[in-house]
Amino acid sequence: MKTTYINLTELSKLQKEVMNFVSYWVKTEKTPVPRKEIVKHMESKGTKWPSTVDALNALLKKGYIRRTYASYQNKTYYVQLRTI
Repeated sequence: MKTTYINLTELSKLQKEVMNFVSYWVKTEKTPVPRKEIVKHMESKGTKWPSTVDALNALLKKGYIRRTYASYQNKTYYVQLRTI
């Protein structure tokens, strides 16, 4: 099996914008960030929902955030693991 290396330092503009919002949320609210809030914020900047979800998935793969799911609320949250 061939090892695949991921460049952790390269982030797209959209990924940086998402991470900036996640960092802001963590500093002000001190809670995990609901996916709904990330999508709503990015839509206010003109980014469509699928693009935001793609950016979140890329950040997950690169290890910048972690996804958690609250089954009793049926909501997805993100926790910041690394800063940019």
